[in-house]
Amino acid sequence: MNPADRLSPREQPHPPYFAALNHMLRQHGGGIAQLIIDLDRLDQNAAHLSAHLDSSLPLRLVAKSLSPPALLQYLSKSLNCQRFMAFHQPHLNQLARDFPRSDILLGKPLPLAAARQFYQQLEGPAEFVPAQQLTWLIDSLPRLYEYAELAQALEQPMQIAFEIDIGLTRGGFNAPEQLTAALTWLQDNPNHLNVRGLMGYDAHIAQAPFWLGRRQAFRNSSARYKAFIEAAQRFPQQWPQQPTLNGAGSLTYRLHTNAETVLNEVSVGSALLKPSDFDNDLLSELQPALWIASPVLKALPGQLPFIGKTHALLQAFNRNRQQTYYLYGGQWPAQPHSPNGLRYDDLFGRSANQERLTSSRRCRLQVDDWVFFRPQRSEGVFELFNQIQLVRNGQWVDRWDTIAKT
Repeated sequence: MNPADRLSPREQPHPPYFAALNHMLRQHGGGIAQLIIDLDRLDQNAAHLSAHLDSSLPLRLVAKSLSPPALLQYLSKSLNCQRFMAFHQPHLNQLARDFPRSDILLGKPLPLAAARQFYQQLEGPAEFVPAQQLTWLIDSLPRLYEYAELAQALEQPMQIAFEIDIGLTRGGFNAPEQLTAALTWLQDNPNHLNVRGLMGYDAHIAQAPFWLGRRQAFRNSSARYKAFIEAAQRFPQQWPQQPTLNGAGSLTYRLHTNAETVLNEVSVGSALLKPSDFDNDLLSELQPALWIASPVLKALPGQLPFIGKTHALLQAFNRNRQQTYYLYGGQWPAQPHSPNGLRYDDLFGRSANQERLTSSRRCRLQVDDWVFFRPQRSEGVFELFNQIQLVRNGQWVDRWDTIAKT
């Protein structure tokens, strides 16, 4: 073989894994962009998660990252988990319908109007009992007062947890003294609020600067969390004997072990699908399980408007501009993944209708072949598709709707 004909590592056709998916989609893809979950990889990721956690550190599934109802049902069953974290009022009502025995904790404070709307849209029969199964998140004294007024207007108890700032600086009570003020108010004023516990998110630890280090950042965060617990324990009438102490997340749950955590539960969502924003050494054993796939509509010589033959100079300088592909749809929050060597065209721009990718001639894609993208995150991606195609061992096995049918 002529050495000049050898493929560069950045200009290869589909590897076997994606070649199998490409073959499947050429037969059964329906010719439109698709969202794909690899159930084998999802199961393996769930098994790794279960192996790390045990019964003394329960799991809470993050609904915003795993929003399709069938996906949550699948993971709830495989992980034996009925605890969920919700971030969006419509999702909250959906969880109450789909999981009437669940325990739901808000992952962010909702505006009072959204909280009120939850109760207005809560469907009967009353299998799900919010006063016992739902915990609202309180991040400030003004919100505490608002929720106390709502509980009084509803004439029913409401469970609350306090959002605490343990180093992320994204709001919440940022000092134990502020939490003390909130508990003092609850102690001194008749109300329908029942304190459930604390929630402290520590995603910042994964990006700790080198001069501090991840381990020290974790110790600092844990110390802040512990200080809030100690402040709350001074109010035995308001503080429960078995509080919920929630925290962690996909980027940091591996740091929380029984020997090294103040938490009694951890929240995880995106790690189970491992989009690219969650590539770090703590999650190295997990595999990407979520893909966007789009068929090639057009395979053309690389050209740009206005510059004509001048484009040959660009190709000589950068052979990745020799070939152009236009796809079905585009502008997803994702990066081209297979075949390797495809790039967005920064000079031409992006399109939600026909995404343009460039490569060298050696990429060897043809019309009706499929290009695979790896999402950067899962939040917001499911809503872009009506269905998810499910595969095992490179073969289509089923499909899930991305939103519940009513």
